[in-house]
Amino acid sequence: MSAAPASLDAESVAAILARVAERRPRVHCLTNTVAQNVTANMLLAFGAVPSMASHPEEVAAVAAGAGAILINLGTISPEGERATPKLLELARERGIPLVLDPVFVELSPLRMRLAEEVLRLPGVTVRGNATEMAALDAAMREAPEVLRVTTGPVDRIESADRAYAVRHGHPLMAKVTGLGCASSALVAACLAVEPDPVIAAGAALTAYGIAGEIASERCRGPGSFAVELIDAIAALDAGALQARTACVRRRRDTA
Repeated sequence: MSAAPASLDAESVAAILARVAERRPRVHCLTNTVAQNVTANMLLAFGAVPSMASHPEEVAAVAAGAGAILINLGTISPEGERATPKLLELARERGIPLVLDPVFVELSPLRMRLAEEVLRLPGVTVRGNATEMAALDAAMREAPEVLRVTTGPVDRIESADRAYAVRHGHPLMAKVTGLGCASSALVAACLAVEPDPVIAAGAALTAYGIAGEIASERCRGPGSFAVELIDAIAALDAGALQARTACVRRRRDTA
């Protein structure tokens, strides 16, 4: 494997997006009911294929051919609770990349227990906001090879030895339900085609943030912003990435 670039530049992001479009990886999403529609549409616009089976008796069969798995705890149900171990077993057996979105994990002992169960799987990528990531800090410190992806005004991607700061996006991205959850799915789509999880997460969030900037210039408010964001993701090209990319790498030990 070649060395990671000094910065995650437009060419690197465009190459990963091109692989997503070419390979059309399927992302299996055990996700919350609020975010299902926007997550599915965002994955399709990105070039990936969503699947969202949640019944414990079929979830492993449906997810078996997926390129990546997303577990989102946003509206956890008894069915989803029973399906989670099946997805973890599948990911472990087949080496399928897995993203955890620990929605409101700080509010619920059930969600904390499930998140800790997910984090026993080596190499999990966790995408959450600052509050969620702080609540999971102790568990993540014990987790093997975990990748932390903290989204906010500046997105932070941190592994044991590297970190990227992604300085893209728009405040309207926090004003539409489900857009944060959708970003986790895009990270999963990039993990399906890029073996370096740090680079995959950086590419996904750079593309998503730039699409948010473009959408903000075309929308009239939060409602039209959501539509414009899907359109911007679908139309994102190397030229737009080249004009706007500002993702900077730093050493992990200088954080």
